[in-house]
Amino acid sequence: MVIDKFTRWIAGLLMAVALSAGAQQASDWPARPVTMVVPYAPGGNTDFLARLTAEWLTRAIGRPFVVENRAGAAGIIAAEYIARQPADGHTLFFATITQVSLAPYLYNIRYDPIKDFVPIANVGGNSLVITVGADKPWKTLGDLVAYAKSNPGKLTVGHAGVGSLSHLSATVFLNRAGIEATMVPYKGGGPALTDMMGGQTDMYSANISEIMPHVRSGKIRFLGVSSEKPIKQLPGVPAIAETYPGHSVETWNGLLGPAGMPAEIVDRLAAEVTKALHSPDLQARLDAVGVVPQTGQVKEAFAQQIQRDMVHWKPVIDRAGIKQQ
Repeated sequence: MVIDKFTRWIAGLLMAVALSAGAQQASDWPARPVTMVVPYAPGGNTDFLARLTAEWLTRAIGRPFVVENRAGAAGIIAAEYIARQPADGHTLFFATITQVSLAPYLYNIRYDPIKDFVPIANVGGNSLVITVGADKPWKTLGDLVAYAKSNPGKLTVGHAGVGSLSHLSATVFLNRAGIEATMVPYKGGGPALTDMMGGQTDMYSANISEIMPHVRSGKIRFLGVSSEKPIKQLPGVPAIAETYPGHSVETWNGLLGPAGMPAEIVDRLAAEVTKALHSPDLQARLDAVGVVPQTGQVKEAFAQQIQRDMVHWKPVIDRAGIKQQ
């Protein structure tokens, strides 16, 4: 009996010490620059939004938030890295739907998207655009589809990695149109977009924010957007749903941390991102690249969005015939 009481006392003491250390850790945060890991190469949609968010948080919190690109395996390398990091708030993950909601169905992953991460704040969402190089002969989706049907497998489609939204959105479109193509994977949207503009590939399903800087360059032709209706940033570009009813694909980019982060740090980050998304200046910068601020999707609400996406995308992946790697 005495031993049991002593054991319980020791356990209680250790818990009190742990809680005290966690509180102290949270109060001292950030004690050094915060690393924000991006799962893709520089230059793509996710990288752009991460740098915008890091810029805001650096000013708001008073410590540098530094973006680190860890590209490869559609972001799974970065996700596995984050899952192993200390939950002290000094290493964060600027993730996409791919590494979180889609990964369990696409890859043999060594992390649990629900248990190993804590959702902090969804930052921005956007549709995707079917794009081709301006030197290609296709003026409309109909032209592209007609070519692909006459030349099965000859159409080349670049994407940001197997299971990325650029890959899945292109696959959904190809399936709806009933055409075949040769898929070409890249380590992120930036390199995929560059090669499409350079003529190395024919088509790329791009995040709107990726292609907005090139709208007036004359190097890209936009054939259709994956939203249910046309968007104001690309006047005159039809929704894919006008040709293939029901077509709708959208993505998100958000901030997560390793599971076990102190609630005070999560709350602080969520509050600062919320302020950012309500800032007229940041809203204008997002609007200019076709990104919709995901205001209100913090913590539990963001977690619920992740789970809804998991339910939505599993049958899509199954129908697309994409096998777990």
